[in-house]
Amino acid sequence: MIDPASMRRCVTLVDDEPFALDILVRSAESFHFDCQTARSGEEALVLLEKQPTPIVVTDLNMPGMGGVALVQEIKKRWPQLAVIVVTAGADDEALLQCMSAGVQHYFLKPVHIDEFHHALQATWYHQLIRRQTQQQRKRLETIVHRQTHRLRHTFFSAITSLVRTLEARDAYTSGHSLRVRKFAVRLAKYIGLDEHNMKRLSLAAKLHDIGKVGLAEGILNKPAKLSADEFDRVKEHPVIGERILRPIVRNRVVLAAIRGHHERFDGAGYPDGLRGEEIPFLARIITIADCYDAMTSSRAYRGAMSPDAALGILHAGHGTQFDPHLVPPFLRMMREAKTRAKVR
Repeated sequence: MIDPASMRRCVTLVDDEPFALDILVRSAESFHFDCQTARSGEEALVLLEKQPTPIVVTDLNMPGMGGVALVQEIKKRWPQLAVIVVTAGADDEALLQCMSAGVQHYFLKPVHIDEFHHALQATWYHQLIRRQTQQQRKRLETIVHRQTHRLRHTFFSAITSLVRTLEARDAYTSGHSLRVRKFAVRLAKYIGLDEHNMKRLSLAAKLHDIGKVGLAEGILNKPAKLSADEFDRVKEHPVIGERILRPIVRNRVVLAAIRGHHERFDGAGYPDGLRGEEIPFLARIITIADCYDAMTSSRAYRGAMSPDAALGILHAGHGTQFDPHLVPPFLRMMREAKTRAKVR
């Protein structure tokens, strides 16, 4: 590919007639173009493989690979190259094929030098402007990408701080989101989830409760059972979390995992009452991690449950509250970890 920054005034000239090719070379050189020449379409392709030029001038009527086939192959391999066609006869069908392939100019032989000069110059400037435009667009895309990356980094830093602030409002849930992420990622690795979805899961698990930022302090820290109205407000937090994150987290899988982490496998969950495999897969992983951490952590209204008791509840709820295909590997994973800890 031609580098716009080092683009030279050069042209590839293709004609099987030595006399016609010599005229094209002399004319192009008089206009300060460097030239490389070929006597056939096949030879031209070999030259262009080694050293592509911004412009190719080719005869149409040549033995072997004709000019039409050459033009089509050039546009297939190097769509950025400009092509000018010269021909001894007005073959309307061939010219139409060339123009359809993207030829910039064509001339009938004998070539008029002034017309050829104008076509070369105009094509050269068109190529130069196009390359400069492409280069400028790439620079702008790079700037936009960097700015977007910075904005995303700033946003996620702010969101992480918001998560910490949210958890600081309730000493009982301090560190909950990070623990949920840890358990969710461990389960994902245990079942062999791919790296791409692992990253999505990690983000969704960390942010799964961000919607609780809209809940009143009295509801978050209430030491008694919530009223029906209060519980209805709590049930809104997955939707609120999705709404907060949608402007910056464009990944639908991540948003769906956050929205769906309180759905139940039997369809009795919220906010959408999804059932079975209608529930996003990453949400089903987060549900198990979320419930396990909630059960094994102290709350204002109860003490922490033992890990074995929590695993027993997960087992009892597989197929109803939890995905029956995910609970068994989670139980094995946690019991294997417990066995390893005892050995140490």
